[in-house]
Amino acid sequence: MHQIVQMFIDGQLAEAMVNALVAGHLPVPPQDLLHALARAVQEDLPSGPKALETFLAMPESLVANAILGPVEPPAPLGLILFQRKEPALLETALLHPSLTAEWVERSVPHLPGSVLEIPLNNQVFWLERPAILDRLEEHPEAEYQIKRRVNEFRRDVLRLIPAEVARERLEIIDEVEAGHLDRAWSELPLPDASEEPVSLETELERARAERLRLEVAAETGEEIPLSLTQRVMKLRTNQKIMLAIKGGKEERTLLIRESNRLIQVNVIRNPRLTQGEVAFIAQMRTINEEVIRIISSNREWMKKYAIVKALVLNPKTPIAIALNHLKRLIDMDMKLVVKDKNVAEVLRREAKRYLSTKAV
Repeated sequence: MHQIVQMFIDGQLAEAMVNALVAGHLPVPPQDLLHALARAVQEDLPSGPKALETFLAMPESLVANAILGPVEPPAPLGLILFQRKEPALLETALLHPSLTAEWVERSVPHLPGSVLEIPLNNQVFWLERPAILDRLEEHPEAEYQIKRRVNEFRRDVLRLIPAEVARERLEIIDEVEAGHLDRAWSELPLPDASEEPVSLETELERARAERLRLEVAAETGEEIPLSLTQRVMKLRTNQKIMLAIKGGKEERTLLIRESNRLIQVNVIRNPRLTQGEVAFIAQMRTINEEVIRIISSNREWMKKYAIVKALVLNPKTPIAIALNHLKRLIDMDMKLVVKDKNVAEVLRREAKRYLSTKAV
């Protein structure tokens, strides 16, 4: 790596030199320049817009020649796949020996339909990261032939794993395609082999699932099917985490009750989460403190009075956070704080003092 580019990557290059580098005005080898441009664009640095402008202006032949040899790390290949549209250049990047399955998965949504056959035919990559098949199937330019082969290949993946796991995945795929399960189920990772599988065959386990379903119905008024409740309970931790990140409302409602901190945290970070769900989660006494901190740091959520009230009245909320938002409560709710024996004494005293001050 050229010394100037390495200094830029390490964050040690002066601003004037950075500007000259990303503008393509310094005498550095083309591949090293690509590494610098990739870092600026992909890490959203202040120099990113200029770096992208420089990259898009580079002749196709220059970019292609710059990646003829090994490209380590493969970030420049990702930059090409994300930002360029020339079929020959994209083919060179997609067939490059340095390209990784991770970069393929990330780049598929940005590829034109004309080159989707290349990642589709790379069995090594989609066996490593089956989600590549999901990205291909979801691509707006994917033709019927692509989608049909995706389904064939998805089943090829399942032939290479234990029969019981494969059978479960095939059931999930069928349920998703029939519209009975949220789309996120088809993107679940394979079970973590280091974990013991959860058996839900016994009457005891069925009873546990039924209790959870009734608990949810009593608290939220939502009637979640017993079959879905059992299916969620049967997942291993790595699968629950992925479903927490991408799953629908019913899945989120069940998973937020898991005791695992990572599962709860990923539910609250699910982009499909509604403000009504956030307000409900904020008042849960079983929620992890980290979830409360994430909620309290979200400015949009904290504009909603119901969320503020829920956090202040929740005994699990750290005192500093509860005190910070206490004065936003209306008098009627402030009186609830004073009377609530589950709330910390310091919070009750502060609420009482505040009400006394207003009464004067």
